[in-house]
Amino acid sequence: MKTALLVACLSTAAASAQSVFTVHPDKPKQVIKGIGFEIQSDSIGSGNHGLPQEPIAVPHDLIPSERDRLAKEMLKGFRYCRLAGGLYWRGTDPAGKVLQPRWPEQLKELRELLDSAGVEGVSLEYWSPAPYWKANRSYVALEGPNGRAMNRLRCFAADFDKDPDYQGDAQRFLKDFGNAVVTDIKTLKDAGIRTSMFGLQNEPNVNHTIYSTCEYPTSEQYVQAYCAVATAVRTHDPAILLFADTEHGYPKKIGPAMNDPEVAALVDAYAVHIVGSPSTTPIEVYEKIRKTLPLRPWFQNEYEYLTGGATRERCLNTVEHIMNSFQLAENPTWFWIHCLKPLKNAEASGYALGFWKSQIEPSAGVPAEQPRRWPEGPAYTALPKELESLEMVSAKFDRSRPAVGYNFIVNQPVTIYLLVQQCDDLNLDAAWTVTDLTAKWEGGTDRVFERTFKNGTIDIPPSRGKVDGRPAAPHLALVKPSDEKTLKISIGMNLPIEIRSQALALQRQAAAIEPGHWVFNPYNWNAVGSFVRHMPWDSTAIAISEATFDAKARLLAFRKPDGKLCIVVSNSSATDHSFEVTGLPDATWKGVRYTPDEAGTDSMGVPLEAMTGNGLKPTLPPLSWEFWSQQ
Repeated sequence: MKTALLVACLSTAAASAQSVFTVHPDKPKQVIKGIGFEIQSDSIGSGNHGLPQEPIAVPHDLIPSERDRLAKEMLKGFRYCRLAGGLYWRGTDPAGKVLQPRWPEQLKELRELLDSAGVEGVSLEYWSPAPYWKANRSYVALEGPNGRAMNRLRCFAADFDKDPDYQGDAQRFLKDFGNAVVTDIKTLKDAGIRTSMFGLQNEPNVNHTIYSTCEYPTSEQYVQAYCAVATAVRTHDPAILLFADTEHGYPKKIGPAMNDPEVAALVDAYAVHIVGSPSTTPIEVYEKIRKTLPLRPWFQNEYEYLTGGATRERCLNTVEHIMNSFQLAENPTWFWIHCLKPLKNAEASGYALGFWKSQIEPSAGVPAEQPRRWPEGPAYTALPKELESLEMVSAKFDRSRPAVGYNFIVNQPVTIYLLVQQCDDLNLDAAWTVTDLTAKWEGGTDRVFERTFKNGTIDIPPSRGKVDGRPAAPHLALVKPSDEKTLKISIGMNLPIEIRSQALALQRQAAAIEPGHWVFNPYNWNAVGSFVRHMPWDSTAIAISEATFDAKARLLAFRKPDGKLCIVVSNSSATDHSFEVTGLPDATWKGVRYTPDEAGTDSMGVPLEAMTGNGLKPTLPPLSWEFWSQQ
């Protein structure tokens, strides 16, 4: 009985090592317009915390030759640039009504980069409108009991009837707001930048103090504002594609109103956020949208990994996310979030196609090799020997403000040693057990507590103590794994913390880069860049059928504008995988292979031996993908 079961399992495994697909060249699907990227054209703090004044931005912070290289080596082939209004374009006129360059050359620099790369235009979307239009007159939510309640449009806040300018007249307010949005689009046009797409608000459900946001609490409020602004934009330029509403997984804000013909007439496409999701998620979203909403194109316009950095496995997940988005979810476009991020930013690895080293922001003033109480803070002068080799997670600290709490994610059970500055009013959960260990640093002494955790999210509480009347340092975590060889730690979303081993790796990489220069982040770039290199704008997806769906062995078929077919196959498994592809025209097929670590010359892939005939039978090694182009 056991032998028979083993044979059956082995037979199933052998069968799963081959996938059979049929391509249907006579059944075209949607036009694939092209791929988009976002650009950090103004500064943001590490871990997405804060809006620094220094213009640490692309292309401003690159030397001229590196700007040109960025355009030619990375951005050439992308169609759209996502421009974050109120965040990465956040200068304003004196009244705070409309957006302007925050430094005189900001839009000129951006236009020159996009022109040099041949990018068609921007997808303009607000993270926050200009401050004049908000109840708090601020890009971010303000601290205080009503801070978040006021982080919205003035017409949706309390006491709008007492507003000094509008006295409760929401219709007049929204008409003026729509006209201000059109002025922003005109400002871009005057700078030589075309607006190809427009969205009212990035993630209209999000509301916080750390970077620009504007909450639309209800669907009704979002729809009311969207219709007023979309009408103004459509009147100004009917060629601009209007999309809504970039909530997670489903267009929750615009969806309930799509049975109203007047609303539906202003929605050209749905946009959702499925950031860092498994490669099969686009299929699930497609099915839900198709079943519940009026027919419209849909796409995601922000893909990145919010927790943790780029990995080989994530590289293949990104590849197959793109493939499924175009082949099975019928998306017309697909956006990666950032072309470049500063090397010093904690979120850089999971967010960026490449890194740059700032000319403006000074390099780390202290070596990462030396353990510090907080990033770039005082050095430890004495650590208990049994803790010296453990991974360190620490939070950034401004001595003038209370220390933050934070969290991170572990893939296995761990013991956390919590280093807590000796201070007044120490208040820790009883689950933390005090040890007899101490650690000393320049200016303070830490007591050491310990606690065991299962795999998952580790919450580190904020420090509420004080030393000589000033806030105590944030608690620091040292992680003792249950299996040192397989330990993986990921930072949580939008957190100003640092994992020491990752900081070391980035600092060593930064040492080899000159200020104002950039390098590729291969695990993200190879995935996205391969499609940018091989999929021309306005290609057409071609229908396929497959004998058995295998999430780790995918196929994408498309016809280029010149009429030639291209077949993409991927293997995200840990073993070789064979494909049998039928239904193709009799032709010579040239192939190139990509892996997370190898993209070939000029990111064009590693050439393979050509195949001839009306089918393809490639065998792919683990974690690889190939493009086969009809000659």
